[in-house]
Amino acid sequence: MTGKRAFVTGVSKGLGAHLASCLAKDGWQVTGVGRRPRESAEVSAAVDYLQADLSSAEVIGGLVAKMDAVPDLVVHNAVTYPDRAAGRPELDTIETTMRVNALAPYELTLDLLAAKPDDQFCSVVVINSESVYHADADSAVYAASKAALRVLTGGLAAACRSTNAAVSTLMLGPLGDANKVEEIRRIAEKRGATPAEITRLFLRRSNPDLVIDDFIDFDACYLSLRYLAELGAVANGMLCRLDGGSAGTLV
Repeated sequence: MTGKRAFVTGVSKGLGAHLASCLAKDGWQVTGVGRRPRESAEVSAAVDYLQADLSSAEVIGGLVAKMDAVPDLVVHNAVTYPDRAAGRPELDTIETTMRVNALAPYELTLDLLAAKPDDQFCSVVVINSESVYHADADSAVYAASKAALRVLTGGLAAACRSTNAAVSTLMLGPLGDANKVEEIRRIAEKRGATPAEITRLFLRRSNPDLVIDDFIDFDACYLSLRYLAELGAVANGMLCRLDGGSAGTLV
């Protein structure tokens, strides 16, 4: 699949930067979108970087026009969270969360598929979160945006039937991002325990349904992404859970 074009959102840091960088390393021509300026982004220099704020309807509507061609793979990874320290989120914060996490992927996918030549296959992989199954007082707005994304993704998959495109979902559990790993390390050092012990304790307390003892690493996410992309049209509507069972046994 090398030599093909990929478009990835949310690439300035974290999982998005990792996915885009891995695709570029594997020979893909990658265009990535991030909120940070290029000089502060953590993504590989091999990625063609576009700085853009996906909370803006005007920005979303103009992204496809900036591309030389419709990509063969689209990865929707961009995400935003309300600031928990700020207390009850204001309405504009809720709207921004919904726009970035749910409406932007939906609108961008529709625009890209409308611009796609009929003979070109396009795989769209939407990154979602197991938080849709576990909303609480602090995470309700974020979880609601991800639940909306799940419903909209189902609609996109239905619209893609017989159109030489596939829209699938990669549902992720607790990720081992740098900040989380560092926090675990500090707690372990303070308590005189190992990071592995603190990680197991955290995961078991935070989600009783979880049946793994470690965070999900970025490489596992990339392998799952490649798997979905390589399935072709049969992946349309597919949900791939990489969540350690955190959604519960009957989901």
